[in-house]
Amino acid sequence: MPRYVYKCLSCKEHFDVSHGIFEEQNNCVKCLHVGVKRVPQMPHIKREISSKGDKVGSEVKRAIDENRALLEEEKKKRVEYKDGN
Repeated sequence: MPRYVYKCLSCKEHFDVSHGIFEEQNNCVKCLHVGVKRVPQMPHIKREISSKGDKVGSEVKRAIDENRALLEEEKKKRVEYKDGN
């Protein structure tokens, strides 16, 4: 069964409920107030395009190395002021 997120209009708490697609939750599971609103959730969309075949770890390592090199270049360019900053 799908899981839905609801928000209570009284206590403002969020809670998850599993039920059928045509069913609805009418009351808060925390304070039992009758008045809840379903919170829209982002659907999962399967991507048709896959990555280049690289592992995630190698992509992250490459990005870290590139950023590290950029930071080193910026440190070399930095001009120090008379007050030492």
